[in-house]
Amino acid sequence: MNVSVPVVTYNSSKTIIETLESILHQSYNSKNIELIISDDASRDDTVKVIEKWLLVNSVHFFKVVFIKNITNRGVSRNCNNAWKASNCEWIKIIAGDDTLNPDCIKENITYIRKNPDCKILFSKMEWFGNIKKITPSPYNLKFFKKDHKRQTKWLQYFSFNIAPTSFINRNALIDVGYANENYRDIEDLPLWIEFTLAGYKLHFLDCVTVNYRVGSSITMSTSRLVNFNFLNNLISINEKYTSSFWTSPIYELIRLEHLFLLESYIFIGKTFNNKKNFFTAMARYIPWFFIPLHVLHYLWSGLYNSVAKVSKKT
Repeated sequence: MNVSVPVVTYNSSKTIIETLESILHQSYNSKNIELIISDDASRDDTVKVIEKWLLVNSVHFFKVVFIKNITNRGVSRNCNNAWKASNCEWIKIIAGDDTLNPDCIKENITYIRKNPDCKILFSKMEWFGNIKKITPSPYNLKFFKKDHKRQTKWLQYFSFNIAPTSFINRNALIDVGYANENYRDIEDLPLWIEFTLAGYKLHFLDCVTVNYRVGSSITMSTSRLVNFNFLNNLISINEKYTSSFWTSPIYELIRLEHLFLLESYIFIGKTFNNKKNFFTAMARYIPWFFIPLHVLHYLWSGLYNSVAKVSKKT
């Protein structure tokens, strides 16, 4: 079975070789891999670095496509460019600063062959760089045991980072219309919700398949307090995917708390000229005194994870 591996890049010159090498050295034969690279108008040497690598290594893949966008259009558009250029039945997308474990594609293929009803598959990822851990946490693993309707409701009010491990059926992507490009900086959460709304259950493979690099990104920066565009995207998503207050009062209160938290972050960022220092970082915690349901959920999930880790050791 051939598999498309789209790589999305932006200013990835320092990390892209490591990403590409991890694709080339998959235990799954690279001659069965269609390599798609979409660069979102990088301002560094990413394109030159990729071109040089492809001169030597493109022969190892059955097909290579390199999309060099001249205008930066954001994460969602870049992912869509890569997804739409993919021709294989299954697609394993990866960012230009992350890496695939050697057995990543083989493990995903094994799972979907054993579970023919699966169209969207996630797995574990190991964080490296500024933070070292493995996710999803035990608490979030409960999400994958739910049916698609309950997964929709969960995603409307709670979410967690699973995008780097996604293994997606091309026809399912076409069915839901790919990522919503109205959310420039967020390609994943609305897409997962659209999948579940369309009746697709999100599956889980219980092994580490991806190494997720933690550093300066859309959500994290060493100098910027918040990303206003990212927060406004989250607010728009939060407002779009809602339920009736009378059918889900607790969940709707949680959603309203989340909106308050996001709006508070924007207010704090504008008040302090979006400068990150000790005092502004501490100011981000002030809104948490006014969102009791979120605090309870955070404490409960932390307790659940702690108990799960102890139980696993014993």
